[in-house]
Amino acid sequence: MPKSLRPERWLTSQETADRLRVARKTLYNWASTWEVEHRGPKPFRMGGRALRYRESDVDRCVVEGGTSTDHSK
Repeated sequence: MPKSLRPERWLTSQETADRLRVARKTLYNWASTWEVEHRGPKPFRMGGRALRYRESDVDRCVVEGGTSTDHSK
């Protein structure tokens, strides 16, 4: 199945931190200011307090080698 037709995979904070090689605390800091600074992958709240990240957003951060992401696309 082409990648564009696959359902989006959601990563936990720990999986995201591992891929980006940062501490979970760093992700939480980025998430708390994401609307202003757009650092790291865009966080999504699921089930109340749980943060999840789209695998495609996390992979984009890894490929770009930075923490700033452009979500205007």
